[in-house]
Amino acid sequence: MMLKQKESKHKIRDTKNYLLVGTKHQGEYIEKSKIVYIEACECYSWIYLSNGLKVLSCKSIGYYEQLFSENNYSRTHRSYLINLSHLKSYEPRYRLVHLKGEIVLPVSHRKNRTISKMVSNQESSTPFKMAV
Repeated sequence: MMLKQKESKHKIRDTKNYLLVGTKHQGEYIEKSKIVYIEACECYSWIYLSNGLKVLSCKSIGYYEQLFSENNYSRTHRSYLINLSHLKSYEPRYRLVHLKGEIVLPVSHRKNRTISKMVSNQESSTPFKMAV
């Protein structure tokens, strides 16, 4: 039975759709598309998943920002990195992003213009829309 678990972990390690959180011997594999957002907590990060669970990581949010720089993730605040595929709407007046599952996160003053441009440029090709 232990061999089957080890074999399945080796299969997961080979794909680029999963993220290993924790140590390499007792870590947890998380599918990258299931990550809704990541919240900074000093030198640690809380990873919030679409199924409602949250996982604590010993890596900083800057590490995940660099890791997901080519993917569909955006840093909206000093404390938040969001998965844009889970974004429902954006309110530029109040600087708030609405994510799936009734999650509302702030957007920093400096990131407001960047997020507005990103949303307006990609509005037709992305599944989210600007809030009125």
